Amino acid sequence: ADATDARAALVKWKDVSVVSLNDSFDRAWRRVGLALDRVGFMVEDRNRADGVFFVRYQDPEAEAPKKSGVAKLAFWRSDDPKNPDQFRIQVAAAPEASNGAQVRVLDRNGAPDGSDTAKRILALLVEQLK
Repeated sequence: ADATDARAALVKWKDVSVVSLNDSFDRAWRRVGLALDRVGFMVEDRNRADGVFFVRYQDPEAEAPKKSGVAKLAFWRSDDPKNPDQFRIQVAAAPEASNGAQVRVLDRNGAPDGSDTAKRILALLVEQLK
Protein backbone atom coordinates (compact mmCIF):
# COMPACT_ATOMS: atom_id res chain seq x y z
CA ALA A 1 0.00 0.00 0.00
CA ASP A 2 1.18 3.48 -0.76
CA ALA A 3 2.04 5.50 2.36
CA THR A 4 0.56 8.67 0.86
CA ASP A 5 -2.85 7.01 0.64
CA ALA A 6 -3.31 6.34 4.36
CA ARG A 7 -6.84 5.36 5.31
CA ALA A 8 -6.37 6.51 8.91
CA ALA A 9 -4.21 9.18 10.50
CA LEU A 10 -3.76 10.58 13.99
CA VAL A 11 -4.35 14.35 13.89
CA LYS A 12 -4.97 17.23 16.31
CA TRP A 13 -8.43 18.78 16.24
CA LYS A 14 -9.43 21.49 18.74
CA ASP A 15 -6.49 20.64 21.05
CA VAL A 16 -7.47 16.95 21.21
CA SER A 17 -6.02 14.03 19.26
CA VAL A 18 -8.45 12.28 16.91
CA VAL A 19 -8.21 9.61 14.24
CA SER A 20 -9.16 10.95 10.83
CA LEU A 21 -10.64 8.39 8.43
CA ASN A 22 -11.27 8.67 4.69
CA ASP A 23 -14.53 6.74 5.03
CA SER A 24 -18.22 7.55 5.32
CA PHE A 25 -19.82 7.19 8.75
CA ASP A 26 -21.32 3.79 7.94
CA ARG A 27 -18.02 2.30 6.80
CA ALA A 28 -16.06 3.98 9.62
CA TRP A 29 -18.50 2.60 12.25
CA ARG A 30 -18.01 -0.93 10.93
CA ARG A 31 -14.21 -0.62 10.68
CA VAL A 32 -13.84 0.85 14.18
CA GLY A 33 -16.02 -1.94 15.63
CA LEU A 34 -13.83 -4.57 13.98
CA ALA A 35 -10.64 -2.79 15.14
CA LEU A 36 -11.89 -2.71 18.74
CA ASP A 37 -12.52 -6.46 18.56
CA ARG A 38 -9.06 -7.17 17.10
CA VAL A 39 -7.26 -5.07 19.71
CA GLY A 40 -9.15 -6.84 22.49
CA PHE A 41 -11.19 -4.03 24.02
CA MET A 42 -14.12 -5.10 26.14
CA VAL A 43 -17.08 -3.50 24.31
CA GLU A 44 -19.86 -3.20 26.88
CA ASP A 45 -22.42 -1.43 24.73
CA ARG A 46 -22.80 0.50 21.49
CA ASN A 47 -25.13 3.26 20.34
CA ARG A 48 -25.02 3.60 16.57
CA ALA A 49 -27.41 6.58 16.54
CA ASP A 50 -24.86 8.61 18.55
CA GLY A 51 -21.88 6.78 17.03
CA VAL A 52 -20.55 5.67 20.42
CA PHE A 53 -18.89 2.45 21.60
CA PHE A 54 -18.76 2.02 25.39
CA VAL A 55 -15.52 0.17 26.14
CA ARG A 56 -13.32 -0.80 29.06
CA TYR A 57 -9.57 -0.56 28.72
CA GLN A 58 -6.91 -1.75 31.15
CA ASP A 59 -3.79 0.29 30.51
CA PRO A 60 -0.84 -2.15 30.51
CA GLU A 61 1.50 0.64 31.61
CA ALA A 62 -0.58 1.58 34.66
CA GLU A 63 1.12 0.74 37.92
CA ALA A 64 -0.35 -1.86 40.19
CA PRO A 65 -0.95 -0.53 43.69
CA LYS A 66 2.02 -1.18 45.98
CA LYS A 67 1.43 -3.00 49.23
CA SER A 68 2.98 -1.97 52.50
CA GLY A 69 4.16 -4.33 55.26
CA VAL A 70 0.85 -5.21 56.94
CA ALA A 71 -1.09 -5.18 53.65
CA LYS A 72 1.21 -7.89 52.30
CA LEU A 73 -0.02 -10.22 55.05
CA ALA A 74 -3.67 -9.86 53.98
CA PHE A 75 -3.71 -13.02 51.86
CA TRP A 76 -7.50 -12.90 51.42
CA ARG A 77 -7.35 -9.69 49.39
CA SER A 78 -7.08 -9.85 45.64
CA ASP A 79 -3.82 -9.02 43.87
CA ASP A 80 -5.69 -8.10 40.70
CA PRO A 81 -5.01 -4.66 39.31
CA LYS A 82 -7.75 -2.06 39.54
CA ASN A 83 -10.82 -2.39 37.34
CA PRO A 84 -10.37 -1.33 33.74
CA ASP A 85 -11.30 2.29 33.00
CA GLN A 86 -14.43 2.99 31.02
CA PHE A 87 -14.16 5.11 27.87
CA ARG A 88 -16.42 6.08 25.01
CA ILE A 89 -15.11 5.75 21.48
CA GLN A 90 -17.08 8.16 19.29
CA VAL A 91 -17.29 7.85 15.51
CA ALA A 92 -18.68 10.95 13.82
CA ALA A 93 -18.72 12.56 10.40
CA ALA A 94 -15.78 14.94 10.10
CA PRO A 95 -17.00 18.53 10.39
CA GLU A 96 -14.71 19.90 7.66
CA ALA A 97 -15.13 17.12 5.10
CA SER A 98 -18.36 15.78 3.69
CA ASN A 99 -17.06 12.25 3.12
CA GLY A 100 -14.66 11.67 6.04
CA ALA A 101 -15.10 10.56 9.63
CA GLN A 102 -13.36 11.17 12.95
CA VAL A 103 -12.81 8.89 15.91
CA ARG A 104 -12.47 10.48 19.34
CA VAL A 105 -11.95 9.12 22.84
CA LEU A 106 -14.33 10.46 25.46
CA ASP A 107 -14.22 9.88 29.20
CA ARG A 108 -17.02 8.09 31.03
CA ASN A 109 -18.97 11.38 31.27
CA GLY A 110 -18.80 12.11 27.54
CA ALA A 111 -16.16 14.87 27.68
CA PRO A 112 -13.19 14.77 25.27
CA ASP A 113 -10.30 12.89 26.89
CA GLY A 114 -6.75 14.13 26.29
CA SER A 115 -5.00 11.79 28.74
CA ASP A 116 -2.02 9.59 27.89
CA THR A 117 -4.29 6.53 28.04
CA ALA A 118 -6.64 8.10 25.47
CA LYS A 119 -3.65 8.77 23.20
CA ARG A 120 -2.56 5.13 23.52
CA ILE A 121 -6.09 3.98 22.61
CA LEU A 122 -6.05 6.18 19.50
CA ALA A 123 -2.59 4.91 18.53
CA LEU A 124 -3.83 1.31 18.77
CA LEU A 125 -6.83 2.15 16.60
CA VAL A 126 -4.70 3.90 13.97
CA GLU A 127 -2.51 0.80 13.66
CA GLN A 128 -5.59 -1.38 13.09
CA LEU A 129 -7.36 1.05 10.74
CA LYS A 130 -4.47 1.76 8.35
